[in-house]
Amino acid sequence: MSSVTGLLGACRSRWILLLTVVLLLFNGLPGSTARAEENAAPGATFDKEFTLALGGFFPLFSSTVSINPSQGGSGQDVSLEDDLGLDASNASVWLGLNWRFQPRHQIQFEWFQLSRDGEKTATRAFPIGSIGVSIGAALSTKMDLALGRITYGYSIIRKETVDLSFLAGMHVATTKVEATASGAITVNGVPRRNGTATESTSTFTFPLPHIGGSAAWKFAPRWTGDIKVLFFAMDIDRYSGHLIEADATVAYQLTKTFGIGTGLKYFNLNLQAQDTKGGAEFDYQFFGPVIFGFASF
Repeated sequence: MSSVTGLLGACRSRWILLLTVVLLLFNGLPGSTARAEENAAPGATFDKEFTLALGGFFPLFSSTVSINPSQGGSGQDVSLEDDLGLDASNASVWLGLNWRFQPRHQIQFEWFQLSRDGEKTATRAFPIGSIGVSIGAALSTKMDLALGRITYGYSIIRKETVDLSFLAGMHVATTKVEATASGAITVNGVPRRNGTATESTSTFTFPLPHIGGSAAWKFAPRWTGDIKVLFFAMDIDRYSGHLIEADATVAYQLTKTFGIGTGLKYFNLNLQAQDTKGGAEFDYQFFGPVIFGFASF
């Protein structure tokens, strides 16, 4: 026990020493006073040429899937949370990048991936593609959704503390749902007592062009708020659907280069696709906080 206590004490001492050295380097090196004065009132985040943000997104889900079997017939909406047992909450790494290559012109990039799995005993009878699930059947389900966005922005109004922009670009969504049912089930209408069957959608990739706008406001020397709304509706070849994205964030600049931020993000996606394996319709709504750190220069 004494050796463990000694090791913990040594580790604690090293962390204290490291923290002390960092503070001394930041506050005591030549030129640090000049740097502190330089960082006293950094410009608005939308004035920076490059801004790279990394953080976490923590949404709550309400989602359904409808799978049409390749043999024909229509699917039925199945709740991924209530019927298939997926967690209603999720967490993902969130990445954002903004490049303002001209005072009124910018390129935005955003990416995150949400993956969920769950298990449940069926409390009602329903179909999943070619599988008929009966009450009491055991269900195991996985869902993957990756969403990326690239957007061009043009500043219609550009002032020292305000930026109003028109936005146009494309989301790219990749999604898949896989469900395995065991127990009292049917496959293509044929009963399988104590059987097991898996129904899976293809990994569909949806190109989702969008338009919208944003408003940014530097309301204090170190604080900038941003509101963004994007939407689309399409019917192209094998793909159709709509998307709405609404974001509200606030950023605080710790220094001229580094800062932290938080906000809320809302997505409403209806995605429909058809291929040789049959069709599928995904209806995803998720909303939650995002927390991030950023570097701008």
